[in-house]
Amino acid sequence: MQTMPVRTRSRSRTLKRTDAQLWSHILDEQKALVASELQEVVELEDNSFSRSLYLELASDSAIDSFLKKSRFYSLTGRRWKLPRDYTKLISDSNCLLPVFNVVASIVKWFWASATAEGHRQVLDAHATDLGHWKDDPPSHTSRPSFVIQAQGPSFQLPSRAPGEVQGKFGFSNIAGCIEVNVGDDDVPVDEQLARVAIYARQLFIHQPNRRFVRTLFLTGHLLRLFHFDRSGVQYTPPLDVHEDPYTFVRLVLGMSSPNEADIGLDTSIRWTVENGRKIAGTLTSRGEDDVELVYPLLDIEPCFSRSVFRGRCTTCWRVSHPITGEELLVKDSWRSEDRTSEHVFLRMARGIPGVAQMISCEPGRGETKDLRSFGLETPDSFHNRIETRVIVQFYHQPISKFSSAGELLCSLRDAMEGHRQLLNKGVLHRDISIQNILKGRPGARPGHRAILIDLDMALRYTADSNEPTDWRIGHFLYQPISALRGRALAEPLVHDHLDDLESFFYILSFIIYAYDSQGTFHSVPDTFQEWIEQAENQRMLAKLKHYFLVFSVAIPIEISSRWPAALLDVFHGFRCFIEKVARQKDVVIVERPVDGRNGLRALRMRADEHYDYILGLFDNAILTLEKDELSASPTVLPPSSSTKAQDAIGMPRSPSKRSSEDDPDGQPVPKRPNSPRNTPSS
Repeated sequence: MQTMPVRTRSRSRTLKRTDAQLWSHILDEQKALVASELQEVVELEDNSFSRSLYLELASDSAIDSFLKKSRFYSLTGRRWKLPRDYTKLISDSNCLLPVFNVVASIVKWFWASATAEGHRQVLDAHATDLGHWKDDPPSHTSRPSFVIQAQGPSFQLPSRAPGEVQGKFGFSNIAGCIEVNVGDDDVPVDEQLARVAIYARQLFIHQPNRRFVRTLFLTGHLLRLFHFDRSGVQYTPPLDVHEDPYTFVRLVLGMSSPNEADIGLDTSIRWTVENGRKIAGTLTSRGEDDVELVYPLLDIEPCFSRSVFRGRCTTCWRVSHPITGEELLVKDSWRSEDRTSEHVFLRMARGIPGVAQMISCEPGRGETKDLRSFGLETPDSFHNRIETRVIVQFYHQPISKFSSAGELLCSLRDAMEGHRQLLNKGVLHRDISIQNILKGRPGARPGHRAILIDLDMALRYTADSNEPTDWRIGHFLYQPISALRGRALAEPLVHDHLDDLESFFYILSFIIYAYDSQGTFHSVPDTFQEWIEQAENQRMLAKLKHYFLVFSVAIPIEISSRWPAALLDVFHGFRCFIEKVARQKDVVIVERPVDGRNGLRALRMRADEHYDYILGLFDNAILTLEKDELSASPTVLPPSSSTKAQDAIGMPRSPSKRSSEDDPDGQPVPKRPNSPRNTPSS
C-alpha cells in the first residue's frame, strides 16, 4: 500500500518530463521554421528607437496623470508594483499576475473610450494553445504570456474545424504579443528573439495586411522591444521599466492602439466583420492618375501569399474593378532598394501579347527604413525594402491545367513569343517557371493563349549586358545550368535570353514526364525527383541537368506513349538546341578560352534566329496537330534536327559519341537504373 504513492509520483514526474521534452522538441521545430528569417538582424546600441515611438499616443502629462491614479505604480518608490524577486512566485500559477495587472491597467486607462471597432483587451494566454498556420505541423502551437485581443476591420475569430468549439482568440485577432519570463533575468537575447519570432511569423501569416510586427519581452524589470518587418528584425537593448515608465507605457499603447496603422496593419485593406468573422472586404488604391479607387475583394483571403516575413513577401488579391466589374489582380510586394521596381518593366510591356498587362501602380507605398526610425545613420547590416503595389489583368490557371497537347504547345509558344517581344523592348525576365506562365482567357486568340507574369526579377538587357547569372533567382527545377554553376564562379557568365529559353525547355520537359496529353498528372518521375533531392546542391543539380540534356535523346516508352509524335518532335528539337548552347557555355566555364566570352556575346547577337528556330518547332507541331495528323507510335527523331539546332546557334557539328569528358566537371554522374527506351532512328 505504501508503494502506490511512490509510483504515482514517479509516473507524474515521468509524464511531466516527457511533456517537457515533447514541448522542447516542438519548440525546436518552430525555431527552425524562422531560422532563415533571422539572417538580417540589427542590434541597436541604445533605446532611442523605443523612446521615439508613439509619442503622439500619450503625452508625458497624460502618463503622469495615469501614474498618480494607478493602483499598480508607486509614486513614492518611483517604480511599478512588481516583485523585486520572483523566486517565490515561480511555482505559483498566478506568477504572471503582477505584470498582467500593470499591462492591463495601461490599456484599460488609455483606451477605455475606444469604439467597439477598435476594442482592445489584454488576455493571459500562457496556458492557452494558439493554433498555427494550417500548413504548419498540427502539433505546432504557441503560448505567449500575454496577448492583446483586438476587434476591428482587420481581425476575426480564429478558424475552426467542424465540430470544434469556437476559440475566442488566436493569431487572427491579436494586435500584439508580450512575453514575460519571471524565472530568469538573464534569458539570452538569441533565445528571446527566437521565441518572439515564432509569434511574429504567425501574425504576418494570419493577418495578410500586416506591414510590421512589434513584440515585447520582459525579464524581471528589463524590457526589450523586437521589431519585425520585410527587411528582417531589429531589437533594442534592455530598458528598465522602473527608470523609464513613460517609454514602457507608450510601447504598450502602441501595441494596443485602436488605430490599426499604429500596430502595423495596412489600412488600405479592410473587411466587413459579422459575428466575429470576415464576410467581405475592399482594397483602396491610388492609380497613376492619382485617382483613388475602392476595389471590392472577390475573396476574403489573398489568392497567393508566402509563409515568411522577410523578403519580397508577395501577396496577391483578386478584386473587381468598381466601375467596369472586370476581374483584376492586385500584387503587393517589397522589393530590395537596389532593384528596379516591377512596375517599370510592366509599363514597358504594355501592348505586348503574352505578357501581363498593368492597369495601375503605386510604386512607393512605404519603406522599411521609415518603419525603423534610423534617423541620419543607417546600420550597415540593414537592407532597405520598398513596398510596391501593381494592379494587372487577372489570368486564372497555370499552363499545367491544359486539356490537350495542342493547347499546351500553344500556351508555351505564346509565352515564348511574349518573352521575345519583351526582350526586343530591352527587358529580360530571368525567372521563367511553371508558376509564372498562366493560361490566357478562354477563347484567347493566338498570341494571348498564355501570359508571362512576375517581372520582379527582370532587368534591362541588351546583347552587351554584363549582369551575371544569380543562383538565388528562379525555381531550382527550371534554373539554367550556367546559373547553377555560377555560385562557385568568381565571374559567373552573363544571364542572357538563352538561359531563359533553357528554363522554358525544362518546363516542357517536366510536363512531358509528369503528365499525359490530356493534362492528367501521373507522378514526378525519378529524373526530376533527383533534381528535387539536390535542390540545395547547385553543383550536383547542374550535373544532373547536363546529364539530362546529353542523354535524354530517347524518352522512356511509358512516358513517350502518352504523347503525340508532333509534340515529342518539339521536345527533341528543343533539347538539341539547348544542349548545344549549354555545351558551348560549359566550354567557357571549364576551359576558359581567351575569346570565350566574346563568343557568347556573338551568340547573344543572334537572338532573333534562336527564337525563330524554337518557335518554328512549335508552329510546325501545332499545324500538324490541327490537321489531326496525330500518331500514337513512338517518336522518330528527324535526323536533321541536330543539324538545324547547330545551324540556329552557329556552332560546328560535333561527333555523336560522348564520354565522361562531356560533363564539364570531368566526372560522370552516377548511373541511373535502366528503363525501356525508344531509340530514335539515325
